[in-house]
Amino acid sequence: MRLFLLLLAISVSCQQILAQSAKLPVYAAINYYKLKPGKEETYTSLVKSTTHKVLEYQFKQKSIIGWYFYEVLIPDGEQTPYNFVSVIISNNFSDLVDNPVIPKDMYAKAVSGPTSYQQFMTQLLDCRTLAKREIYLHRAGIDAKKAISPYVEIDYMKPNPGRTADYVKMETEVYYPIHQERMKLGALNDWGLYEKLLPYEFNAESDFFTANFFDNPRSIIDSKYEEAFNSMPNNIDFIRLSGQADQTRKMVRSDLWKLVDYIDQNNTK
Repeated sequence: MRLFLLLLAISVSCQQILAQSAKLPVYAAINYYKLKPGKEETYTSLVKSTTHKVLEYQFKQKSIIGWYFYEVLIPDGEQTPYNFVSVIISNNFSDLVDNPVIPKDMYAKAVSGPTSYQQFMTQLLDCRTLAKREIYLHRAGIDAKKAISPYVEIDYMKPNPGRTADYVKMETEVYYPIHQERMKLGALNDWGLYEKLLPYEFNAESDFFTANFFDNPRSIIDSKYEEAFNSMPNNIDFIRLSGQADQTRKMVRSDLWKLVDYIDQNNTK
């Protein structure tokens, strides 16, 4: 009996630990880069050959959950403030704040070869400048284990004054099930809601963004929102829903990103 009770206690304890770990907050640190003219090929080669190794080392050490490197397709042009984006996903907020660049000691452990840390950093800086850095909290998502998508549309959102809670409720309780239906219709692979934590700006352009992941850019114009909404039981009028959304927030702008390289559970053990 005592052995049974001991095993039961261990089982309950393990379940509690697993439940707590499942609720760990997830943060996204996003670096927005502006490349110097003619440096795109050199820069992407450096990232895929060297930065990848460092982030892969961090992933295997379980200090990050994933890393995603994107080319910004839209907006485009010389006047755009950034054209490449690096996203690091982690449960550790402090590490994301304290380590905005690759640490020297981590480079030494992850990269072998004749290129020193200082040479590598000099090569990077010769290719691009950091336009801005932001840290977000993941507020909601559908399928974090879904296979990686080649495209993501980022919609930057600004809740109307005094309507932040209403906006989050709209995204998580109304649009969330619609996105699930869109996935069934093949218009979407995954969806997520993120809230900006840093930098804090009282008059910030946006405070949230939603990420829509898909295989083909055509999903932007063939989003199947109405079809998904009409297929849901006990739904309400689609136009009425759209009006309610407009009352809670303003969509500031949208980006379209194309995946260049990544590290997560889908391609790294």
